[in-house]
Amino acid sequence: MSEQKAKPLAEFANKKNIMWVILSGSIMVLVLALLILGGGDAIISSVYSVMLWCGLFGGSLARYTDKNGYVGFGVGSALGVVIHIFAPVLSHLLLG
Repeated sequence: MSEQKAKPLAEFANKKNIMWVILSGSIMVLVLALLILGGGDAIISSVYSVMLWCGLFGGSLARYTDKNGYVGFGVGSALGVVIHIFAPVLSHLLLG
């Protein structure tokens, strides 16, 4: 057996791990697509889910670019609220 121990938390300490940016970005795109393309059925009606995933994407992107992750989370959450407010308008413009 090998004497080396696995470090399962090494991925969390690495700020330059692009996987977190891709993962949070893809879930954010999914949540926004369900919000906007839901067709008025209110699939996602909670502003908190949009704030969470936009904030996590903003935070992980900020950490990836060596900025403050908390500021990125705040900016992403604020953009999520704005998108949630204008989602009916975007849905009407995109779907007709």
